[in-house]
Amino acid sequence: MPITLKELSQLAGVHPSTVARVLQNDPRQRVSEELRARIMTLAREHQYRPNSVARSLRTKRSAVLGTLIPDISNPFFGSVLRGMEDAAAARDYSIILANTDDLPAREANGLAMLRERQVDGLLLATARRNDPAIERLAAERMPFVLVNRHTSPITPNTVVPDDYAGACAAVGHLLGLGHRRIAHIAGSDEISTAYLRRQGYLDTLQSYGAPVDPALLVTGDFREQGGYDAMRALLDLNDPPTAVFAVNDLAALGALHALSDAGLRAPDDISMVGFNDMFHATYITPRLTTIQVPDRAMGAHAVERLLAMILDDVWPESPLLLPVTLVARETSGPPLARRGALRPRRHAGGSVAASASGGKTR
Repeated sequence: MPITLKELSQLAGVHPSTVARVLQNDPRQRVSEELRARIMTLAREHQYRPNSVARSLRTKRSAVLGTLIPDISNPFFGSVLRGMEDAAAARDYSIILANTDDLPAREANGLAMLRERQVDGLLLATARRNDPAIERLAAERMPFVLVNRHTSPITPNTVVPDDYAGACAAVGHLLGLGHRRIAHIAGSDEISTAYLRRQGYLDTLQSYGAPVDPALLVTGDFREQGGYDAMRALLDLNDPPTAVFAVNDLAALGALHALSDAGLRAPDDISMVGFNDMFHATYITPRLTTIQVPDRAMGAHAVERLLAMILDDVWPESPLLLPVTLVARETSGPPLARRGALRPRRHAGGSVAASASGGKTR
């Protein structure tokens, strides 16, 4: 049965404040390594758990972080959150989660709820490039870190993947295979991930001297249905693309469903590249070529930065841009010599068939 701090201090033969500071790794508490080891061993043996209410009163902190996620059922954000939770738990912090469905009204409600719970800081994966809510938090000096998305211009308290470089790598891969009619299923320019991936797509085409056809840039969204609808629009062109770079893996999955419903297949008819490398990418057939994002590491880095702000008053001086990697699998290959001979299309209704991942937001 767990014991109290007072009982633990009696077993250790020291004052309760000494035990508390040792367990908190307080650098001001100077004790011998032998005593420190004895206290830690006793705490483990007797399953000591600190009283969170008492600790909050003493430290003026809740030891809780608030997190806003656009859609928790999206596997990508589930991995990011796992990285956050692991890093927070290592520092005896907990996380409260609010899901927004990427809607500003739900974001505002989520922020209000988290602040009412007196969280010590915020991890925000919902930012838009122009976001008044973020501006208000910054003006109030509320500790927060932007995760995966950022405002424009990018701020130091940001941890994001290198979206632009990833898009350049994806389009460069397709160009290297011999494709020249490369389409992009894009997301909203309001969101930094979509904006930067679109810019990487356009800049890479131009740097290779490849044609930039406005008809091949179709705005969908970060969901499977958006990818499905965008792919159908591309297939209805008089001259369809030979390859597609999708804004994320879920849009790519929707696009692959559209190809299947049209009697087509990647890469035989059209090559496909996604972005994220969520775990579904290796379990679909054919396996998806995509850009790998260090999702768990991103969540962990965000927590580390936030706790440095909260506990040490160390505020970041520059954003953390995490490298991404192209993972070439089975949905990308060289274009056919005569692309005009696509097989007859057969559309099976206007909705995407259900899949394990669902249609979610990135």
